[in-house]
Amino acid sequence: MSNRRQITLINFAIVIALSIVACGATSPTAMPIPEDTPLPTITPLPTTTPLPATPTMTGNIDVGGYKLLYECYGEGSPTVIVEAGGGDKPVVSFTWKAVIQGVYNTTRICIYDRAEVRTSEDAARDLHALLNNIPLPGPYIIVAHSLGGWHARVYTHLYPQDVAGLILVDTTTIYEDTIKVLATAFPTYSPDEAPAITRDREALLQAPIPSTFGALDLITSAEQVRQAGSLGDLPLIVISQDPKPDDWRGFDPMIGQQLATAILKVQADLATLSSQGVFMVAKTSEHFISMHDPQIIIDALAQMVEKIRNH
Repeated sequence: MSNRRQITLINFAIVIALSIVACGATSPTAMPIPEDTPLPTITPLPTTTPLPATPTMTGNIDVGGYKLLYECYGEGSPTVIVEAGGGDKPVVSFTWKAVIQGVYNTTRICIYDRAEVRTSEDAARDLHALLNNIPLPGPYIIVAHSLGGWHARVYTHLYPQDVAGLILVDTTTIYEDTIKVLATAFPTYSPDEAPAITRDREALLQAPIPSTFGALDLITSAEQVRQAGSLGDLPLIVISQDPKPDDWRGFDPMIGQQLATAILKVQADLATLSSQGVFMVAKTSEHFISMHDPQIIIDALAQMVEKIRNH
């Protein structure tokens, strides 16, 4: 399986890897991915603005029996809070360095290394405790990547007064909802269809629903995200990678194209969570947009900061 296709599946099914290769295997398997999954080696795009020698704020804050490491750069409001993806710890991984370089001269931006939490609500309450203990006044712009999007949506539901805007960066969607959209990539079943089409449909649409991601209870967390509901008129920007048919090598080429289109629709649908939702596509990026194409996140943050300051 190609690395790009595996990242696509981790993003949308979170822990499902389909054992379909060009020669054609038939049985999907669930593969648990621990919270400390190593990130792929990616060379960040060059940047012109160096980070200051030290953060403007840093610490290791007790949020109730364990500590969260955080760093903030720059000054000004609204403060940007980075909610990283499932296996990412941005203080030590530098996955958000290029974005910080492009933002900290405009407003304060903070990153933190999330603890291994049981549910998205746990993650949201940990972040709330961290921000209260620093203390760091809100309301905030939260920029969330991948599985961090679940935590950010639950946080916004629990503490709406704390959130001035939300940016979802190639974020994870609820598995069952994603599968419903992916199903539209396949023609209606026919006994006369090519065996490969039948195989692909069954392997993808009947894959087992993942229940955990490391320590995270995905079933409970997904229900928490569902209950969070819409975002009303909250400023929202959704940024997606540009899915490619090559992500689905081993599938029929026509189905691969349709699956790529369906994945893009899944992301575009997230923008409808708010009446002010905006959808963007990072044309040159894969899943780790903060490293592949940080400028699109920088531009989105600049747009949102200006909007919030003017209103």
